[in-house]
Amino acid sequence: MDRCVLEYIARRWWRRVEVWMIALLLVTGGGFCGYQLAQWALAKSYLEQVATVRQAYDEAARQRDQRLDELIRRTDSAAAKASKAATTATQAADKADEALNRVSP
Repeated sequence: MDRCVLEYIARRWWRRVEVWMIALLLVTGGGFCGYQLAQWALAKSYLEQVATVRQAYDEAARQRDQRLDELIRRTDSAAAKASKAATTATQAADKADEALNRVSP
C-alpha cells in the first residue's frame, strides 16, 4: 500500500512539474518572440531614419550642386568681362602709345 501511495504522490508531483515546465517553456518562448519582434521594430525604425537622412543628404547635395553651377556661371561671366576689359585696355594702351609716338618726332 505504501508503494501505491508513493506512486500516486509521485505522479501528482510529476504533473505539477510538467505543468510548470510547460508554463516555463511558454513564457520563455514568448520572451524570445517578443525580443525578436522588438528587434524587428527597432530595425524598421532605423531604416526609416536612414532613409530620411539619405533624402536630406541628397537634397543638400542637389542644392550644393546648384550653387556650384551658379558660381561657375558667374565666374565664366566675370572671366569673359575681364577678358573684354583686358582687350579694351590693351587697345587703349596701343592707341595711347600711337598718340605719344606721333607727337614725339
